[in-house]
Amino acid sequence: MIGVIVLSGPFEGMHGLDADRSPSLLPLGDRPALQHIVESLVTQGITSIELIVGHGPERVESLLGTGDRWGCTFRYHLAAQRDHPYRSLRVISGLETEPWLLIHAEQYPCVEFSTPALEKPVLYYGKFEKAASQQLDTEALEDTWGGTVVMPPSEISEELSNYTVAELRRHFDLLLAQNAATSISTTNWIDLSTPAGLLRSQNRLLDKELHGLLISGTEREPGVWVSRNVIIHPSATLVPPVCIGANTRISRGVRVGPYAVVGADCIIDSNTMIDHALVFEGSYVGESLEVHQSIVAQNLLVNVRLDASVDISENFLLSRLDRSYRTSWTRTIVQSAVALFLIVLFLPFTLASILYYFLVRRASYASLQAIHIPAEEKPGDLRTYPLLCIGTDAWSVHRPAGWPAFLRQFLPGLYAVARGRLHLVGLPPRTASEVAALQEHWRTIYLSGKAGLITEAATTSIDTGDEMQLYLADAYYTIQQSPKHDLLLIARYFLRLIVPRKSPKKKTS
Repeated sequence: MIGVIVLSGPFEGMHGLDADRSPSLLPLGDRPALQHIVESLVTQGITSIELIVGHGPERVESLLGTGDRWGCTFRYHLAAQRDHPYRSLRVISGLETEPWLLIHAEQYPCVEFSTPALEKPVLYYGKFEKAASQQLDTEALEDTWGGTVVMPPSEISEELSNYTVAELRRHFDLLLAQNAATSISTTNWIDLSTPAGLLRSQNRLLDKELHGLLISGTEREPGVWVSRNVIIHPSATLVPPVCIGANTRISRGVRVGPYAVVGADCIIDSNTMIDHALVFEGSYVGESLEVHQSIVAQNLLVNVRLDASVDISENFLLSRLDRSYRTSWTRTIVQSAVALFLIVLFLPFTLASILYYFLVRRASYASLQAIHIPAEEKPGDLRTYPLLCIGTDAWSVHRPAGWPAFLRQFLPGLYAVARGRLHLVGLPPRTASEVAALQEHWRTIYLSGKAGLITEAATTSIDTGDEMQLYLADAYYTIQQSPKHDLLLIARYFLRLIVPRKSPKKKTS
C-alpha cells in the first residue's frame, strides 16, 4: 500500500500555533505529531510515502528527510494551490496498480489499515469538535469524516484531482449514499485541527489510549516520562501523567501535571503550576504562573477553555529561549567610550579603594584570565584576556550589587571594557576552570552568551548558595538580553549603591 499524506494549513481557529509550520508538526508528547503518523504507517508495512505539502515545506523535509531512518522512501510534492492539494496525485506512480491510503495529517486514526479484497473506498469517521465549540467534553463532538480513506487501485480522474477539500468531502458523502463506499467509525484519533483537539489528543497519548503510539522518554515511574539531560529541583513535583522534554529545567516549587507536556529546551521558573497544558519547545515560563488548559508557544498563550489567545510582550512571563546575541562594532565602540568616561569620573573612588583594601583589608590588585565568550566548547582553544580585580576571590563567589562589588569588580574591570574585551552588562566573567566546572547545559548557555561587569544575578536578590538560582539568573539573562534590558540592569546596579538592599539569608537546617 502507498501512503499519501496531505499537509495543509494554517487553519482558522488555531490562534497562530501553526503560523510557521503545518499543524501536523505541532508537538504531541515527545515528538511532532507527523512523526507519530509516519511511524504508525511504517509499523504497518507502508514504506512508500508521498507527502503533499502546502505549508512550511522546509520544516517537513527537515524533520523527515528521505525516510532512510525508517527504511522508507519519502517523496515530496509542493501544493502550489493550497485549496487544490490533490493535483499532485496525477504524478504519483503506483496509485493505479495498488491500494493507497489518503491521509489529511491534521486528523489521523490510530488503527490498523487492512486491505483484503478492497473493491471500494473505506472512509474513517470519528467524533471531532464542532467549529463553534469551546468545550473539551464529548458532548460538543459530532461524527464526521476525518480525512482518511483507503482507496482501491484506480486511475486518478481529472475531476478528483481538481477537487478542493470540501468538494472531496461531498464526493465521498455521495459515494456513501450510493453504497459505493464503506465507512468505519473509530474513537482512536489524533486531532490537530483545533487547540482543544490537540490537548485532547495529548491527554489520550499520556493515557496510552492511542493505538500504536508511544513516548520514548524514560518512564521513571508510571505515567512520568523524563527525557535526557533534564534538571528537576528537589522541591518540584511531577504529577502523572506528565512528559518532560530533553534539556529542560524545572525550578524550585514547580508543579507539573497532571496531563502536562513540557517540550525540549524549556525553563519553568519557580513556583509555577502547569496542568492539562502543553508547553512548546524552547519556551520560558515565568515565576509563580498558573498554566491550566492552555498551550504555551514561546510568547504566545492560547487558553483552550476560553478559545482565546494573547501574545505576551513581557518576557519575564513568557518568552523564547533560542534568541542569540550578536555584538556590533558600533556597540563595542560606544561601550569602550563609556568605560573610559567612567574610569575618569570614578578615579577618586578607584584611588580610595586601592588605599583602603591595601592598608585595611590587606588585598591588592589581581589579574584573572577570563575567557572570551561567545566561544565554542573546545577547552584547548578558549581565548582568555586579563581581568583586573581587587583580590583573587573577587569573581569566584557571587557578589550582589553594592559597594564591595563596585570597588572590587566594577572599577578595575572597566579597563577590560575600555579595551573591548568585556561588556558593561552580561554573564559573570569566568576562568576556563570555572567554565569547565559548570554543568553541561549551563556551560552551553554560558559559552553562547556575552560576559559583563553587571550581571542579572548581582542585581537580583537570590540565594547565593543555590546553584539552581544562579543558573536560572544566567539563563534568564540570555533570553532577556537587549539594550533596553541592559539599561535596566545598569540602573538597578547603581541604585543599589544609593539604596543598599540586603541579600536573602541562606536557609539553615
